[in-house]
Amino acid sequence: MELESATQVFGVGFAGGLLLELIHWYNLTRDPNYSAYKRSPVYWLVSLGMAAAGGLLAMLYFGDQAQGLLTLHVGLSAPLILQKFATTAALTGGKSTQPSIANFLSW
Repeated sequence: MELESATQVFGVGFAGGLLLELIHWYNLTRDPNYSAYKRSPVYWLVSLGMAAAGGLLAMLYFGDQAQGLLTLHVGLSAPLILQKFATTAALTGGKSTQPSIANFLSW
C-alpha cells in the first residue's frame, strides 16, 4: 500500500506505535503494579506519547510518501528504541518495586 500524504504516513506510524503499546499493556497485566498503572492518566499519556513518537519518526523518515508496511515497522520501532533508552538510563541503580515511569517502561 502506497501512502501519499504526511497525514497517512503519521497515521500508519502512529498505528505501529499503538500496536506495540497494546502489547506492552498486555505484558503489564502480570506486573504487581498493573492496577496503579491502569488508573493513572500519566501512564496512558506516556503510552500515547510513545505511539505519537512512532508517527513522528515515520514522518521524519519518509515525509509524505512511503510504503505502508515499512511505515508501520518504523512506527513500531520508535517506542522500542525510546523505551530501551529510558530504562537503561533510569534503572542503572536497579529496579524498584514501586510504580514509576522507569518501571512502567521496563518490560
